Amino acid sequence: MRIGFFGCGNMGQALAFGFKNSKSQLIEQYFYTPSKTKAQELAIKTGGHFIENVNEMPTDLDWYVLAFKPQSLNEFSFQFNESAKILSVLAGTGIDTLEKKFKISKVARLMPNTPSQLGMGANLFYSPFEASEMTGLLESLGKLFIMSSEKELDAITAFSGSGPALIFEFARIFEKHLNAMSGGNPQAKEIIAQTFLGSAKLLENSISSGVTFETLREQVTSKKGVTYEALQILEKNDLDNILGGAFTAAHKRTLELKKGI
Repeated sequence: MRIGFFGCGNMGQALAFGFKNSKSQLIEQYFYTPSKTKAQELAIKTGGHFIENVNEMPTDLDWYVLAFKPQSLNEFSFQFNESAKILSVLAGTGIDTLEKKFKISKVARLMPNTPSQLGMGANLFYSPFEASEMTGLLESLGKLFIMSSEKELDAITAFSGSGPALIFEFARIFEKHLNAMSGGNPQAKEIIAQTFLGSAKLLENSISSGVTFETLREQVTSKKGVTYEALQILEKNDLDNILGGAFTAAHKRTLELKKGI
């Protein structure tokens, strides 16, 4: 399959590396960015093709990935063939907007997250047309979740798309305080990473076992014990509502982008 990328930011790179490592089919990739630098670097790292000028992008590729910032859509210009198929990772940008702009009828949306580059992504996909060749490829990037509508995709984006950043922020805070309390342990980063990795595996196992996330938490917590005291602080500071506010703000921003705000 031949795929062209317009934009090579974090999401574009995650997809490109994931596609490169796919064992399901042979992938040939083409990369373009206005600044040229990231496209050239990504082409070298993935063994793909660097496109220096936007109009040099082949017009007969199987799929085109839009992976630039949504705010740059108005500035972007490329003449797609009427039969072109677009995979958009532009948050808050509806299919109807892209169909009207590019005068084509085959636009699908994907909201990946950065673990996709390791084959461990949680990827949300919606397509109004049959796209089995793309879904087959996307399954190699991790778990693919087929959405029933764009509305559903936009709502869940705050959790799967933004989620890794929130988890990384928790990891940063863990490491910061571990170092502060231990006098700067040289193994701090590894300890935190392994703690998150092992916990994530227990979360994954709970899907088949039927164990709830709450039960997993209770299995670590003894009444009046060490973990109990830590959780009490989080409860007193209303962590639940703090995170709820974060997810609400992310979803609100998704809808604002859809309105062009």
